[in-house]
Amino acid sequence: MGALVPESAQALRLHTEIALKQALESVQEDDRKQVDFLVIGADTKLETPIPEIRSEHKRAVETAELILDAIQATMKEYQLDLSQLLNKTGRPIELSSGRLRDLRMFEDCPKFVSFLKEKYGTGIEFWEAYEDDLEKETREKMGAEGPDEIARRTHDYLRVVTNAMKSYHSLHPGRRVMVWVEGHYDNLSPYLKQATGMKRTDYLPIDHGAGVAIHVARDQKVTAQIQGLSYDLSLA
Repeated sequence: MGALVPESAQALRLHTEIALKQALESVQEDDRKQVDFLVIGADTKLETPIPEIRSEHKRAVETAELILDAIQATMKEYQLDLSQLLNKTGRPIELSSGRLRDLRMFEDCPKFVSFLKEKYGTGIEFWEAYEDDLEKETREKMGAEGPDEIARRTHDYLRVVTNAMKSYHSLHPGRRVMVWVEGHYDNLSPYLKQATGMKRTDYLPIDHGAGVAIHVARDQKVTAQIQGLSYDLSLA
């Protein structure tokens, strides 16, 4: 429970290799030696309103490990130096600070979880009520984190990564870095909706290995590609 099934793991590796090869093919062969790679995984564990459906398994870290394997295989195929991999331990960086954990309310405010369960049950209505923040007043009184707070927390971490890469570029001018940050729908969705001006109630189909590419240009302009559309973002 909470782990990737073999078919999903295989599809994830294939998807990663395809995406990475497309990125490498978009630059000149000599420039590929200037591209570095970094993989980060959130330490999120499976939490649901049903006590029996929980797991200590860290699926985003497992996902990051598979992505790292796919990157190493692709690097070997393209004859890239392993020094271009910034994960020097051979493992993803595991975030343990909780900055990309999905839903803090399960451990920080079980009282609000119980309130939602009593009013909406444990099915899809529970999740819709939380993601749409239908009980904002009650949530705030109880001190539970809401989707806007999750969005800001995710934004803050992406800003940290961006600033770290700025520092890296100042020390290694001319290089590029591709960073994989593995989390889940529950933090990526509210962040993207807030960052792109979507409505909180809009449906954003992020599942089964889907994600978003955020590009930071040399002039510091930040854009995101979502379903074929380009959005200007701010990581200030």
